[in-house]
Amino acid sequence: MVVTAEQLAGCVAELVRIPSVNPLHRGPIAESAGPIGEAAIAGRLAERLSSLGADDVVLDDVDEGRPNVYARFDGRTDRLVVLDVHTDTVTVEHMTDPPFDGRIDDEFVWGRGALDTKASLGVILALLEQWRADGRTAEPTLLVVGSVCEEAGGLLGAGRFRDWVHERGHRIDQLVVAEPTELAPIHGHKGGVSIEVTVHGKAAHSALPDLGANAIEAMAHVIAAYEAEHRRLQTIEPTTELGTSTLSVTEISGGTGGNVIPAECRITIGQRVVPGQVAHECHERLIEIAHEASPLPVTCRSLLPAQPDGTFGSEAFYQPPDGDLVRTLAGAAGTTPTVAPFGTNALRYGGLARELCVFGPGRIDDAHQATERVAIADLVRLASCYEAWLTPT
Repeated sequence: MVVTAEQLAGCVAELVRIPSVNPLHRGPIAESAGPIGEAAIAGRLAERLSSLGADDVVLDDVDEGRPNVYARFDGRTDRLVVLDVHTDTVTVEHMTDPPFDGRIDDEFVWGRGALDTKASLGVILALLEQWRADGRTAEPTLLVVGSVCEEAGGLLGAGRFRDWVHERGHRIDQLVVAEPTELAPIHGHKGGVSIEVTVHGKAAHSALPDLGANAIEAMAHVIAAYEAEHRRLQTIEPTTELGTSTLSVTEISGGTGGNVIPAECRITIGQRVVPGQVAHECHERLIEIAHEASPLPVTCRSLLPAQPDGTFGSEAFYQPPDGDLVRTLAGAAGTTPTVAPFGTNALRYGGLARELCVFGPGRIDDAHQATERVAIADLVRLASCYEAWLTPT
């Protein structure tokens, strides 16, 4: 039997009704719906995956009350493939719809996470349920991963899953990271580094500015230096479709009053890393620029957690678009492989699998909005893609 649209929509709606807001996106609306974080959905996933015949189910604590879920379904071969779906969602505080009602109408499933990314998780659950009822087994051994901390906090769930794979000596053939991509396989996106720069001056009355040291004026030199570095990067010939590396100052704060020389000024600066760049070298260069440009003392800190080797930043993810995985998914979906401007868990998975891509229903433009929905027609298309990937004829 073929899994029905009603089954697919129902599985997605069930997951939407389990709040799983990232703790860094907490707020009163989310808190009134139940515990913040991914614990509730992880527990439900573990139960569902066990009931569907998983050969092994693991709850792996990444942080207190925030476990990854790993469920292995032995296939007809021992070739290992992975579907990684993050279980956290962004804030619901600005939503104009009930965030967790999971309502279904003729065309859509509604609610926070319906698109990003409980759609992919619901579809694989519905397929596994139908395959079990039909007595069918996937060709490869499938590892379904529910990872925490993707929306904010440094991709800790993906980093922990990577460590877990290495600890067990698993060899992954293909890995799909679930995100809204309009069912076009994403074979590359930029990496990144992000730091906070603080310039330290000295407060004084603004009528006597020479008695102080103006941190905002000093920071203007730093920002100008970052602008110059951004322009320099645009002159470097890109090596892939991802284009050039970019720098952006995205936050600034400083000063305590209109008549006080500011003793401190702080900015956030980020760089998008492209293939060929070493993320940690980009991180160190951002710090170097701040120290060189500021006439006053500077301190810098990474806004991303350290990698296992103690370095900071994420390398770009890129693979050529002609691999088996990308071709299979693009062929089943009737789409063209492409690259993306946004980051995903793939930033933690470089070299972890022979083939890697980002893939899922819906448009990233529609994520994180005041309403969230996924088209049921896209769930049906995704199910066909997973069938082509996991149970090829």
